[in-house]
Amino acid sequence: MTIGQLAKAVNLNTQTIRYYERIGLIDKPDTNDAGYRIYSEKAADVLRFIKHAKEIGFSLKQISEIFSLENNKNNTCSKVKMLAEKKVYEIDKKLNSLKIMRKELLNLISLCEEKKNNPGCPILDILKLQS
Repeated sequence: MTIGQLAKAVNLNTQTIRYYERIGLIDKPDTNDAGYRIYSEKAADVLRFIKHAKEIGFSLKQISEIFSLENNKNNTCSKVKMLAEKKVYEIDKKLNSLKIMRKELLNLISLCEEKKNNPGCPILDILKLQS
């Protein structure tokens, strides 16, 4: 299939596919007599894998690492499990950080509610003090 057909099949744009090719996440395809790149169904499967891995939070670097582990075949599952556990830890850290940010914003909003008849903005006043 051509890059346009591949892009449509996996719901990615052609620039993304070319980028993944440049950085080595997908193999460079063969070309036909007219010089067009012809991608296999395996390329589509790899792109679907990449897309799904990104959706659950893996970076392209981590996806590349997973691919290298898959090609290694030595104790692959435990190493991929370690990467997944590390990703869960990173997500938990982000969630905790977001909870703290949310609490702070709610506190700032409550200041506005308390002083809604006064001129000025307590949120801006506090943010100015922090900078």
